[in-house]
Amino acid sequence: MMKKILLALFVLCLALPVNAKKTRSQDIITPMTQLEKRQFQTRTYDSTDKALVMKAMLNVLQDEGFIVYNANPLLGFIYGVKDFDTSDSNIDISKEFGLSKSRLNWNGVKVATIETTANVTEYGKSMRVRINFKRKLLNIYGNAQFIDDINDENYYQDFFTKVDKAIFLQKQKI
Repeated sequence: MMKKILLALFVLCLALPVNAKKTRSQDIITPMTQLEKRQFQTRTYDSTDKALVMKAMLNVLQDEGFIVYNANPLLGFIYGVKDFDTSDSNIDISKEFGLSKSRLNWNGVKVATIETTANVTEYGKSMRVRINFKRKLLNIYGNAQFIDDINDENYYQDFFTKVDKAIFLQKQKI
């Protein structure tokens, strides 16, 4: 009887490494470098008017539902937050978070937020804008369940397209 148990354990030990998940090169996700992130987080505008670019940025952030808590025109700094109530059936947060409301609620998430910081800097005869977005999922106690940077190039392209239009409207005084 003991021999059968030992034989079964021996066979099991031999089989485990064979059945273990093999890592393929396409399964490995390499993290983005800072330079790669900066490339899609930054846009340069042909304007020497820092106030115009900052006003356009503020307008777009407010249009997108962000509450701007801090804006410093001297430093060119903007900080804002967009909050989502995960229990509100009228709000679709799957675009920003990639998760259904039922899954968020099941995990105890009651509030989802997107924080943003932007920097508007003079760059020769133009203005350089860098913005980043961070997602947070908070439980009923306000503790973070999940925090990550939004690293989707399309998300930033959509945002900068709106800023392009806002700058055009600001220049036309519309």
